[in-house]
Amino acid sequence: MRLGIDFGTTRTVVAAVLDGRHPVVAFDDGGEFREHVPGTAAVCDGELVVGWAAARALAGGGGGAIRSIKRVVSALAPDEPVPGLGGTTALELVVAFLADLRTQLLTRSNLEVAAGEPLEVMVAVPANSASRQRWLTLEAFRRAGFQPVGLLNEPTAAAVELAHRHLGDLAKRSPKRYVVVYDLGGGTFDASAVSLEGRSFDLIASEGVARLGGDDFDELILEAAGVEVTPFHLERAREAKEALRPTSRKLHLELGPERPDTPSAKDTSSTIREPVAVDLHLVYERAQPLIDRTLEHTELLMNRLRDRGIDPDDPRELGGIYLVGGAAAFPAVGKALRARFGKKLQLAPQPFAATAVGLAIAADPGASVIIREAITRHFGVWREAEDGVDKVFDPLLGKGAGAPAVVERRYRPTHTIGHLRFLECGALDEGGQPVQDIVPWADVYFPYDPALASAPAGDLGRMASVRRTDLLANEIAETYTYAADGTISVTIANLSHAYARTFSLGALR
Repeated sequence: MRLGIDFGTTRTVVAAVLDGRHPVVAFDDGGEFREHVPGTAAVCDGELVVGWAAARALAGGGGGAIRSIKRVVSALAPDEPVPGLGGTTALELVVAFLADLRTQLLTRSNLEVAAGEPLEVMVAVPANSASRQRWLTLEAFRRAGFQPVGLLNEPTAAAVELAHRHLGDLAKRSPKRYVVVYDLGGGTFDASAVSLEGRSFDLIASEGVARLGGDDFDELILEAAGVEVTPFHLERAREAKEALRPTSRKLHLELGPERPDTPSAKDTSSTIREPVAVDLHLVYERAQPLIDRTLEHTELLMNRLRDRGIDPDDPRELGGIYLVGGAAAFPAVGKALRARFGKKLQLAPQPFAATAVGLAIAADPGASVIIREAITRHFGVWREAEDGVDKVFDPLLGKGAGAPAVVERRYRPTHTIGHLRFLECGALDEGGQPVQDIVPWADVYFPYDPALASAPAGDLGRMASVRRTDLLANEIAETYTYAADGTISVTIANLSHAYARTFSLGALR
């Protein structure tokens, strides 16, 4: 059984590959079928619960709740504890969620899976996600019992879904046809340009913001209503937001029990507060700076297209601006985009499911889809400057380069131990320094001194690195590999004495 699984911030959606079709899977939740699983976790009676069970606990005022698993873990290292979950690490939390999802697929969905049949999955991450988030996603799927067959950027998957439905129409356009995907989800924003050449899809360029999405709009709604920002109230804000229509003038916020964070919330005699009517003009005014940020990054993407000789204002070249992600349905977003792009806009029929369906199409051998991704973030290392005091940033893998990619660097050391401080970022300033969505890595230590070749990595970090001119006799090679799935590894070798160490950048520390 092959599936496309969009592990989302607010919703996780699954699409199946069935005889050339790619239907969205429905789950039986107490007799009601739903086409998603909420990305929620909670602690109930000392036990970690996820998905719909956690959503019910959250609705009942349960404590220790995490409303958006994906957004929380995106800011953590895989082995870093998740705040409020009693020592559960980021990787363990995602594994628990995906293991429960697998159980739900096998026992409580409309998907017929034969006993013992493997679940092969195509999965996705935000285009501008860091390598550690990519590694964590793939590793969590593996540990949860799935068999990943590939990993795509979410906007690329959405472009595949669009092309699959409209390939005939797109074929009538210029040979340089492409689509810009405006992907505003619950936690992230991506704007990506994807070329459409028959059944071949190339990621041309991507811009985005790692932490900007529907969750932020929910917080603004609570602030406008003068309501405390809690996981319980954020869910009520999301429900009210998703009920809005372009003609709505007021947002009606259901607040539930008087104190949802106390045991009295479980008592049916608790006081139920009246809904709060919030003036949408106030909400949209507060949301506009966030929407403007998405437009700014979309314009950055358009400028990168112009640098490549593509005119984004030429309708003969542009297949459309495709809106996907749950937050793209927020009326203020649509209004701002229509003002900028007019008739070029195309809202996905199922904004929540477009990515999952595109993943299923990509996983379908019968679809004969060819996809080529690109590097979506800058990656480099801080090195010692020539004065031996200052540090300079050395970019190694450049944003926009084709993936997979291999980069090698050779040099002769002057210290006994190499201390490499890697990082990724969304952009470089005019001086070549990292800016925007900076994600540092755990430090890497390598023994330049052959006498330390067998020293454990933990010991190297506690040793003093001593400058010695005799070490210039050693030639060091660093080989960086950016894999097709977006994960990065580096092999550092002392070529003169034939020893090496390999580090997976983004794996456990």
